[in-house]
Amino acid sequence: MKNTLSLLFLLFISTILNAQHFSFGIETGVISSTSNKYSAFDFENRRDTYYSGLNTTYYFNQSVSATVGFHYLRQGDKEPTPECYQYTDGIRKEMTVKRDYLIIPLTVNFHLGNSNKFLTSIGVFGGYNVKAFRDYPKPISGCKIGVPTDLTHTTADFIFGGIVGAGYKVFENDKFQVTPMIKYYQGISNTFPKMEPFKVENRYSSALLTLNLNYKIAR
Repeated sequence: MKNTLSLLFLLFISTILNAQHFSFGIETGVISSTSNKYSAFDFENRRDTYYSGLNTTYYFNQSVSATVGFHYLRQGDKEPTPECYQYTDGIRKEMTVKRDYLIIPLTVNFHLGNSNKFLTSIGVFGGYNVKAFRDYPKPISGCKIGVPTDLTHTTADFIFGGIVGAGYKVFENDKFQVTPMIKYYQGISNTFPKMEPFKVENRYSSALLTLNLNYKIAR
């Protein structure tokens, strides 16, 4: 996985330096993720946060392009606290699991319609873990249960997953493009390989709403 990430990063840099017709820009938006412990429609157990990254896209022709990026992927979910974390209003607060990765996504894009403004994407991503911890509220009283906050030792250093997406180019001129997109990231590798003796399986799925701002370069 480490070698794959290195090769993808070299592809990212070489595309910027050598492409004859490409665009470079930022991608920013919001992301909502959860693990396979919960239903995809169990909104109370989702982690909602922001998303950001850099992209470069090479255009083979008006209908097909390829994009490689360098993004910060925030994943996680929300868990109920132990029963002794009981507050005076009778409501139990939530613990938030946060597993963040630096990822390199690689997608193939198909530009559809007479104007080529509709966009669909399919691809893969590989990532390296940079943060793994759990946020939880302090108990009011009486709770002796220790909840681990540092999840580094039970989190995989590398992950691998798939990407699908769709978007529409809302603005374009000789230099700039603006494209909102809806994306879905599905984790394929297990984020708990270090807990293999316990047969723990944990994979994250993420829904994204992003805005791509690209500067076009042609030589």
